[in-house]
Amino acid sequence: MKLTAPKDLHKYLRDTEHAVRHLYAGLGSCWSYYQQATEHWDISQTGQPMTPERKAALDRYLHLARQYFDLKPSEATFAGAILQLAYMAVRLYSRNNTIPPDSLILVHPSQKTAVQFCIGPLRHGIRTGLIVFAARNQYNHWDEEEPHQPTRKIFDALSVAFSDNMWADLAFELSNPTINIYSNEILLTALGWKTYDIYLTEVSAMLGASSQITNASVDS
Repeated sequence: MKLTAPKDLHKYLRDTEHAVRHLYAGLGSCWSYYQQATEHWDISQTGQPMTPERKAALDRYLHLARQYFDLKPSEATFAGAILQLAYMAVRLYSRNNTIPPDSLILVHPSQKTAVQFCIGPLRHGIRTGLIVFAARNQYNHWDEEEPHQPTRKIFDALSVAFSDNMWADLAFELSNPTINIYSNEILLTALGWKTYDIYLTEVSAMLGASSQITNASVDS
């Protein structure tokens, strides 16, 4: 049986639901290690006398946290696959051919594919669609030394937006030597799509408004 693109967004989301739910379950399976780790140790305990019991708890925390960080490549792979499906939704169903004024610094009119993604509310000063666009491209081409424009410009804008965030100040810096794939940082931090239901709502709303650019913003 030959697969063809679903005729509309509703069918696309329905046909890919099974896959996306499993991808989110995969994300959850990675994060569960860190959730378990925090049950054994709280950072507020730092500096308190180290008893044998607390030493055992700390060792358990470090063991589980290490397991979580060892799963970072898997977490990024699950997130990248979700972003790929969001990207294809825009490629298939966005009819946008207008660059809003706030995106002119990121996208040139000659970049036809990127123009399709100039949709959705502003997140951190960037159209949601463009964040998806850049994240998917970086994920699919992370082995390349230099990402193409406007992917780099969008990541640079995210880096500026998160520069004062102590938990994510280097999470979108493409020159960060500790990160090869940024898809999990984009999906979970920049977009905040932490569950399937949020993903479904956000993709539906983003494409539902693609025929007319919305000036709505989402708080950072």
